[in-house]
Amino acid sequence: FRLKNQADQGKIVLRSDLWVVAAMSTKDLASGSHPTATFPNAHLARVGGVAGVAAEPSAHRPLQQLQEAVAQEDWARNFEEGKTKLQAQASWCAGPERCATLQCIATMSGAARVLEIGSFCGAAALALAESIPKHGQVVSLELETFFVEFGQMYRSRSPVGAKIRTIVGPALDSLKDLADQVAKGREQPFDLVIIDGDKARMKEYFDLVWSSAGLLSSKAVVCLDTTPFKGQVPTRYLKFGQAERWEAPSGMEEIAALRATVSSSVEFTSHEFGGLLVVQRAVAAATESNAPRVG
Repeated sequence: FRLKNQADQGKIVLRSDLWVVAAMSTKDLASGSHPTATFPNAHLARVGGVAGVAAEPSAHRPLQQLQEAVAQEDWARNFEEGKTKLQAQASWCAGPERCATLQCIATMSGAARVLEIGSFCGAAALALAESIPKHGQVVSLELETFFVEFGQMYRSRSPVGAKIRTIVGPALDSLKDLADQVAKGREQPFDLVIIDGDKARMKEYFDLVWSSAGLLSSKAVVCLDTTPFKGQVPTRYLKFGQAERWEAPSGMEEIAALRATVSSSVEFTSHEFGGLLVVQRAVAAATESNAPRVG
């Protein structure tokens, strides 16, 4: 995996053995042609994993198979039959562009331990596992047992599947338990956190991640998904001609509020691209406190 900066074409192109994908355009970046050009931590300008050690070679086939299986699954029927608590849709699955963007961030930040809050069927987790070093680990928090079981076959097929550990249950409870385990020295801090769960609780997740002593490493990067939730109308509403009565919050207000809070805080520096708000401690705040808190 390597990153090529094509500033003259206005694109940052992520290259791997199996695909070339334009992850973002320079017009979306706060400054420079590189999404992390102005970040305070110098390690973000380095590619090649922890301490310059390259991540192990990618094996994308199980990931692609999972993405294809999610696209073909009848999620409305699963919900109607009570297999899932939520009526999922295939668009929830991380596609090639999102996976490549996350791989880029993981590689440039030198992440070895990744925490994913909201995993769906685990496509992003597989992509991240491909990019982190052999000793690394992705810990994924997911509410729905069916989603986890759906992705299990593809994780078991992947040579990097053993790097992924999934915790099933309410994300906030799981996150608090993880923070407690880190505080007791039973878990290591995380270098990269992906928050892609319930939009109504995004700020709770964000605050808990930053305020839990020791949960994050000193170089930690936290990414928040800023894609509005577009809930699919449940089949039972369609069946009885009441689709117009179905209301699903988009999460736009919560996303906008969190974006504003982060941008106005002196404790953080942030950039937004590829549907992600990427946040780090600001240099001054990092020297003053090991656990910054958003107001």
